[in-house]
This record gives sequence, C-alpha cells and structure tokens, in this order.
Amino acid sequence: MMTIVSIVQDVNIRNAVEESISLLGGIESFIQPEDTVVIKPNLVFGLPPFTGFTTDPPVVEAIIRLCQKMNPSEVSIAEGSGGIDTRLAFRASGFTELAEKYGVNLVDLNESPTTKIAVPGGECVQELQVPRLILESDVIINVPKLKLYKRAPEHQDWASLAVKNLLGALPGKGEYSSTQPSGFCVDLSPEFLTTEGKYYHPTYLKWWSPRGEKRRIHANLAQGLVDVNLVIKPVLNVVDGVIVNNDVDMKRTKGMDPFELNTILASRDPLALDFVAARIGGLNPFDVSYLRLAAERGVGESDFAQIQLVGTQLEKVAKTWESGVRKASFS
Repeated sequence: MMTIVSIVQDVNIRNAVEESISLLGGIESFIQPEDTVVIKPNLVFGLPPFTGFTTDPPVVEAIIRLCQKMNPSEVSIAEGSGGIDTRLAFRASGFTELAEKYGVNLVDLNESPTTKIAVPGGECVQELQVPRLILESDVIINVPKLKLYKRAPEHQDWASLAVKNLLGALPGKGEYSSTQPSGFCVDLSPEFLTTEGKYYHPTYLKWWSPRGEKRRIHANLAQGLVDVNLVIKPVLNVVDGVIVNNDVDMKRTKGMDPFELNTILASRDPLALDFVAARIGGLNPFDVSYLRLAAERGVGESDFAQIQLVGTQLEKVAKTWESGVRKASFS
C-alpha cells in the first residue's frame, strides 16, 4: 500500500490544515469519541510566534478545532522545551492564550511523571524515561516546524521535522553556561546572546547543553532520534510550513527575517513526511544522518516510488521556498 503525504499551500491557515488532514481521510480517521489527545508542537525556545523557529498557534488552533469536533475526553498541548522553561515558551509563543481559549491542557513534559520503557533494538539507548501522558494517550499528533538548513559545503545539511520533533517529548531542559561544559554542548549564535540579537533572552549564556533524557540522546543524536521514534509513535504528523526561515541554526544564525511559504504537510508516516519536506529546501534526505538511519532501521517509508503525494505540487512549494530564501538573503 502506498504511503500518502498531503501538501496544501494556502494563505488561509485553517483551510490548509483542514484540507491536509482531509486528504488523509479526515480527522475521524485518527480520533474516536472519548479519546485522549496529545498535540506536540515544537517550542524549543521562548520566542514570539512567526519567527520561523517554532510551531505557530494558528496551526495548532486549527488542529484543536478538528479534534474537538470528535468529542475527545481530553486534549493537551504538551512540550518539553530544550532551550528554556517550557511555561515561558508557552507564554512567549502564544500557547497559554490558545489553551485558555479552547479549554485544553498545557503540559510541561520536562516535569511530567515518567515510566521507564525498553527501546527495542536501541542503538544509542536501551531504555528511556518517557512521560506517562505520552505513553497513556490514545492519540499523539506531532506538529513540528518546517526547518531546513541548506548549508555551505563545509557544513552538513540538516532538517528539523517530524522525526526530530519527538525529542521534545522526553524530559530534560537544557542548561546554559558562560564556560564550555563537558560533553555535548552548542556555542550559541550572538543572535541569542546580545541584547540586540533577534532571539535574545536574559536566560541564555554562551554555551547550551541538554540535560535529562535529552542529554542521553545527544550522546549519539542521529541514532538516538531513531531510538525515540521506535517507542513514541504519533498517529498523525502535521508540519507547520506557514512562516518559515532557512536561518534558524542555533550556532550560525544571522537573524534573517522569515518568509511566507503558506504550506502544511501531513502524513501518518513521519519519515515519509520528512523525506518529502526535505525536498522543499533542495535537501537530499539521505544526506541527513538521522533520516538515513531512520530509513535503514525501518521507522517509516523512504522509497519515493512508494510515497503518494496529494494536494499541491511539491515543485510549486519548492519554488516558493527558493524565492523566499533569495529575497531574505538580499533584504
């Protein structure tokens, strides 16, 4: 059976989200009455909406509206921010207000009760502490941001999409230091550190490093991300490609302005979705280490001959991306 990935380019965000899910069979294909639903956005930092760095509230709002039509017993927006206190990320990114508007829960996965579970065939870790909310929910809807990094030849291309977004479902807020700590750490861009920087917050110091379960995964990030996807399996993945930015690297960002792509992608299969989404930015997904390993370890479909695209033509969206990058580079 072919794996379906829907692509919808539309300036009306609600229409784009609804159509992308309709093309997969509709929300009724994923949620039954009385289900418990967890929506997992990407809120790594405490940034305002529409920076191109985080999942934006209107995308999640459209998903909430669809979910509530199915009369679920409970809907939660859950995140474990790696870069800042999750509650601050919820407020700064507009999710506190959104949750209040629709009467849904906001859950900080960094502080949620966890259960230790085995990772079948784990390469980086053999067991993980996973929030019980994630394990016990009937439906997980994964809502990453479209983040693609087409880098200079000396740096590896990278993508942060559906497969990577599940790292935030594990507990472990990152910590900051003025001196380089031992183990994995990132030397942040000045855009995070100076008061004039686009992403500045007084919490940030020069060096960032993950903690908790996130730190264990970062010991071998590519294999670790695959391990996470072997134990946390969303039923629906919806990529927010409405306002995007190809300059959202924590180490090298120059704070370029985001641009409108006005695109939503969706699929049951996170890997097939990521393979298609990577092509928007001209990336070969097999050149992205964790996507290649995810394909090799059977996380999802990676053969384009077995992926059916429905909705807007991929080439059209890719041209919009290329035009937006060009304008942002010369603005």
